Amino acid sequence: MTSAGNYIDISKLSFNVSIEECFANLKPHPKFSGCTFDNYIPDENYPSQHYIKNLLKETAEIMKKKYEKPVKKGFSFFKPKPVFQKPLNIYIDGSYGIGKTHLLSATYNMTDMKKAFMSFSEMNYFFHYLGVEKCIEEFSKLDLLLVDEFELDDPAMCLIMVRFFKEVNKDTLIVTTSNTLPTELGKLRFQVDRFEKEMGVIASSFKTVVVEGEDYRKKHKAWKRNVSTESFFDAFTNCICESKAKSRTDFDKLMKILEDNHPFRYFMIPSNCEAIFIDGLLPFKELNSALRFNHLIDHCYYYNTKLFIKSEYELKDLFSAAMLESPFEKKLKRCLSRLDELAVFYRS
Repeated sequence: MTSAGNYIDISKLSFNVSIEECFANLKPHPKFSGCTFDNYIPDENYPSQHYIKNLLKETAEIMKKKYEKPVKKGFSFFKPKPVFQKPLNIYIDGSYGIGKTHLLSATYNMTDMKKAFMSFSEMNYFFHYLGVEKCIEEFSKLDLLLVDEFELDDPAMCLIMVRFFKEVNKDTLIVTTSNTLPTELGKLRFQVDRFEKEMGVIASSFKTVVVEGEDYRKKHKAWKRNVSTESFFDAFTNCICESKAKSRTDFDKLMKILEDNHPFRYFMIPSNCEAIFIDGLLPFKELNSALRFNHLIDHCYYYNTKLFIKSEYELKDLFSAAMLESPFEKKLKRCLSRLDELAVFYRS
């Protein structure tokens, strides 16, 4: 780990981390590492928020019993050990900003067992890098698998997930969040009517809970693009980091780093950098580059990384209309929302 206040050149970072290290990193990071059920405050206007909080808390308590040793009383050693029954998998559907990731993180933080927390994008990258069979083998070792922002962008991922739910260890509890009902997954992205049977397999793998509410960022008027009149370079010079390093990079240089490394290793950037200054952010010409940048911003969001961005463009200019009308619309709009929350912007 880099000492506080130091500068680090992102291009000098080593992305040569093992798959085992990548798996070990599948947990809530600074933004969500302190989440508990106690500090999740449901909105009184939406009873479904109370319901999902209590359901997850009760589910976590049931999962704890998997490793509890029965108390011996009298001749109880003659009695067969009760068979543990895993609760139903849970699919949490709800709009942005109602605390779904907080609840998922609280479930992770409350349980002491073999577990993993990841975004669906991370899960997707693991499938494509390791192969479906190897991923099923690895995830089947877990007692608890928590997947944030579940989505299906294309038929290939639909088929992969069908196989996953059919073959993953039935004792592995899966809890996932999404902003799309399981019966609506893939609509407007690919011809789901050709995959009715497959979509049925995915939907039937869960107990679905619809959680209603208002986006806390809008409710507290926190959605406000932060534009500074200060010099970008003065801001970098004056930036003091408390726990990790700061870094400054040209946008083109950053994209070259992202293109040269696999996305599931991008966590190496925010795990070493407390603040990142990006000079010359440009609109994306290619969808693949946009998705790589999106995945980095997701990691920065989970790590609470401070972003400082110099650009002559507005946020709305970053992704073309074609990109925002593609199957990746929600993913890219989430990226814009997270940039709006994390970043301070500077004019060129």
